[in-house]
Amino acid sequence: MGYKTKVKTFTIRFAEGHEFHGAEARVRSMTLGEYMEALGFDGGEGDQAPGSTLHRFFDHLVSWNVEDEDGQPVPATKEGALLIDHDLVLAFNNAWVQQLLGVHDADPLPQSSPSGEPSLVESVPMEALSESLAS
Repeated sequence: MGYKTKVKTFTIRFAEGHEFHGAEARVRSMTLGEYMEALGFDGGEGDQAPGSTLHRFFDHLVSWNVEDEDGQPVPATKEGALLIDHDLVLAFNNAWVQQLLGVHDADPLPQSSPSGEPSLVESVPMEALSESLAS
């Protein structure tokens, strides 16, 4: 019995306080072949054409909760995206790309290490040896 693969699906949500808080989208990940093509690892030039990243986003968009100004659902398609604010579409696309690359929003790192131990690098002398010691 073999392992059955499936392409991941990401749910994109914007944090409270973000301009687009409340908007959500589900977007499929890429296959390795799509990923290599997007980055140019397949021998091609990658996403060099203007809008190629957006077209790839539209191809992988599964669903979203976007409505127009009249409260009507906007289809989760390229045609639907053309009807809404471009900043929202770009925010979804950028968040999707960050997910693909493994970049996640996280709490900032603490200002100091909890261990309290000094770095060994600071204790290594960095001046040149005297001529008598160097020979």
